[in-house]
Amino acid sequence: MGTNDEIDHGRDTLRYVRLALLVLPLLLVVAIVIYGLLNGKVEDSISSYYLGPSRDLFVAMLVATGVMLVVYKGAPLEDYALNLAGFYAIFAALVPTRLGETLSTLTPHGQLQLIRSVQISVFAVLVVSAVFVWLEWKTSKWSPRSLHFSTLSKTLTLVSTVLLIAFIGLLLWRSIEGTDFAGVHYAAAFLLIISMGVAIASHLGREDLCDTDTSGGRSTQYAVLLVLMALGIVGWLVLTLMGVAQALFIIEWYEIGLFTYFWYLESRRLWNHPAQA
Repeated sequence: MGTNDEIDHGRDTLRYVRLALLVLPLLLVVAIVIYGLLNGKVEDSISSYYLGPSRDLFVAMLVATGVMLVVYKGAPLEDYALNLAGFYAIFAALVPTRLGETLSTLTPHGQLQLIRSVQISVFAVLVVSAVFVWLEWKTSKWSPRSLHFSTLSKTLTLVSTVLLIAFIGLLLWRSIEGTDFAGVHYAAAFLLIISMGVAIASHLGREDLCDTDTSGGRSTQYAVLLVLMALGIVGWLVLTLMGVAQALFIIEWYEIGLFTYFWYLESRRLWNHPAQA
């Protein structure tokens, strides 16, 4: 057990990690606003900004967010879901959207260089992720059984794991194929949202979340957030059928906003939670 000062430092570190996760999306928000004012238009999705002058901020924001989601520790299922969300966020950042269109504008040598750079990034992240999982297994008391404390937990864990295996399979296939990494960016973005939903769903039925605790989230708030996230998918279909060009852009920020609110609730709930040093 650490001293009071060490415990305070640990708690302050967690506070700033939570605050950073609330603030990081502002990097891209500010860049998009400035881009829109200067160019008089809004792109059709957040990913489209990868191809413009906001590329560096897009990549920096997603990678930084991904790393923080991975290092943040929570309850077993929440921690697993946030680890997956961080994993997917990094690939959404490193694998370009509409890579095929970009490659078509390059010389054969330029195409090879771009493909090789993406392949190197993908395999580097996979290797580091494997090492991280191994270290986590060796240095913590974590056990797969800790994810199976309820039927809901078992179901969410199974679905998340199957989707993870499928994504890694797609990633390896596209990397070995070495063409345009079709589907990888959008799969990573979709699974990022799914994992954020699982992290919120992990709070349902938690006995340690008291309905009378107004400092943070209540069970009903988590349930409403999940319903609103699901309605976002319906909203995307409706807006698309209506011919709204920025339908995906609107829904992406809608989903990010909901998760940001969830993170705000968690930050309030755990603000004074004692940290072990």
